[in-house]
Amino acid sequence: MRLLLLTADLMCSSQVAGMARGLGLALVTCGSAQKLLDAAAEGPSIVALDLNAAGIDLADLVPRLRSTGHAPAAIVAFGPHVHESRLAAAREAGCDEVLARGQFYAQGEQILRRFL
Repeated sequence: MRLLLLTADLMCSSQVAGMARGLGLALVTCGSAQKLLDAAAEGPSIVALDLNAAGIDLADLVPRLRSTGHAPAAIVAFGPHVHESRLAAAREAGCDEVLARGQFYAQGEQILRRFL
């Protein structure tokens, strides 16, 4: 199984790479929603969405991820705690977990482990 990460933030990628290693998952970092959709169609995965990534239309992206031939085991979204509207939009779109960035970095490995 792979961990697919949608982000353009190199520091975020580095943090999540450590989580993926700890879980025995291959990390695939995607810089756009289309690249994420393409990667999701290739096989089993867990998806992590950095809500700071530019141009994310959660209302479109989450249902499209779920309708791929290999729907993700989980979609986890995270972003700054001060971006309450983005966090709420992720919940509304149907993400399995929605977390503040600090919470994701601190507890992400344990949270992702539940979906393996």
